[in-house]
Amino acid sequence: MNELANEPLLFNPDVVVVGAGIAGVAAARQLMKQGVSVLVLEARDRIGGRAYTESETFGVPYDHGCAWLHSADVNPLSALIKDTPGFDIFDHGALETQFYCSGRKASPEEYASAEKSEDALYDDLWAYDAEAGGDISIHDLRTPKNEWDLLAHLRKGEFEAGQQTKDLSVIDYQTQHESGTEWLVPQGLAAGIFKALGEVPVKLNTSVNKINWGGKAVIIETDQGNINCKAVVITVPTEIIADETLKFEPRLPAEKVEAFSQLPMGVLDKITLQFKDEFNSLLSDLHTTTAYIRDHSDEGDEGDVGSGTWRDHLIRPFGQALDTMFVGGQFARDLTAEKDADRLAFELALNSLSDVFGADVKKLFVKGHFTKWHADPWAQGGYAYSNIGHNHKRETARLPVEGRLFFAGEALHGKWASMAPGAYLTGRQAAEEVQSSLDLPTS
Repeated sequence: MNELANEPLLFNPDVVVVGAGIAGVAAARQLMKQGVSVLVLEARDRIGGRAYTESETFGVPYDHGCAWLHSADVNPLSALIKDTPGFDIFDHGALETQFYCSGRKASPEEYASAEKSEDALYDDLWAYDAEAGGDISIHDLRTPKNEWDLLAHLRKGEFEAGQQTKDLSVIDYQTQHESGTEWLVPQGLAAGIFKALGEVPVKLNTSVNKINWGGKAVIIETDQGNINCKAVVITVPTEIIADETLKFEPRLPAEKVEAFSQLPMGVLDKITLQFKDEFNSLLSDLHTTTAYIRDHSDEGDEGDVGSGTWRDHLIRPFGQALDTMFVGGQFARDLTAEKDADRLAFELALNSLSDVFGADVKKLFVKGHFTKWHADPWAQGGYAYSNIGHNHKRETARLPVEGRLFFAGEALHGKWASMAPGAYLTGRQAAEEVQSSLDLPTS
């Protein structure tokens, strides 16, 4: 990634990009193509932000963050991945979802109940006339009445958006793409995106503390020294701006800070377990399968829609002896905060699997990984949702300030909010706005 590892910050580029995630790298590449000098600053010791593939943990590509090409038939990143040598796609959306209840596979009647609840919520979401009725929460649109309704809400809420449906905006949902075409990338989605984008000059382990934009030059104050530039593209997660972890002098306009504060971070984590090869034989009929497992150790009442005992698994991704269980929302935050969070997370996932597939699953367990995105100070979550009635604040947050401060990230795109294309497209858009606003030279 053309890391400037040991070089002092003596280079004063035309543009500084804060954050080496998809948005930051996309912005930098677009500027570089136009002959603009650019430097990317990244607080972590790696690029990628919440888009990160590595192979050290399990010996195979493992996406810690974004992994799906959602709505792949219209996703602008799909062509990038397909055109990148060494990367393939897997049509995960074409596979049947599995359901397990009380230690057994769901009956045909239970499958029908799950499908009925899911379809009813989906239909109501798209049928609701927000112009007439105003924005409401997904929960209030169709309040769950039984365990199947609860599962439908979990799938739209904690398991997808990283937040309970009582906090999720119907308008925000209606705004976003959802074609039903879902692809996975066996070699790692993040790895494919960054290979397709190409290299940028990046300084890692460099935390930006303040952006002073009131003088002739924009001064970027970092823990490695100061940099002068003409403009800055800011791609940090919403809460880092909302809580003023990243400071601005002068302060950002009040409406800008308010916009970011209305786009809080949801939390969706992965608890990934690796097993001995016998795991593949034990679950030979399951291959890259999404399975929802109800924990029968805590059934609760049928009407107790707050029990939250459904677990969301991706079993044997690409035929590997792995399982990923997803945890989201407040449950993920609470689990992350536990003193022995990793052990508790692995036990939770193992217990969920063994309830259905038997105690041998535990005997085959090798090691695990818990992403804990909420504990990452440079992420503070997975991706941003919109508070009810504030979907329009995504665009308010994205708009440049006085032709010097430019913003990009998944949270700032309407149709691709919370998804990788939102970061990619807003990064490119910010680069175009920088060039237009500053009248920078082109190649």
